Amino acid sequence: MRNAILTAVFLVVIISSATVLAVGGGDITFSPAGSEPVIFSHDYHAKARGLKCAACHFQKFSKGKGYEMNKETMTKRDFCSHCHNGMKSFDAASTNNCARCHKK
Repeated sequence: MRNAILTAVFLVVIISSATVLAVGGGDITFSPAGSEPVIFSHDYHAKARGLKCAACHFQKFSKGKGYEMNKETMTKRDFCSHCHNGMKSFDAASTNNCARCHKK
């Protein structure tokens, strides 16, 4: 019985640790037509900036949901410009900031 309890505690610790390490999710590269690629860093946003998953993974960013990101939706404060709007962070709609996300 004692071994079963110790095994259960060990598994809970290992699974919890793996979940914490998975937060961030690495980088995602978006390749918009007619534009340089955009590399989105989950690690930077989740770990360095301290954002919780629910800050982005709501409605449009729901896990498993398909969506089309483009400049038109960005200027309507969807997707990245939900935060990158010149108030919370740099303004993604400003042509002065294109190179901050679009990398050659």
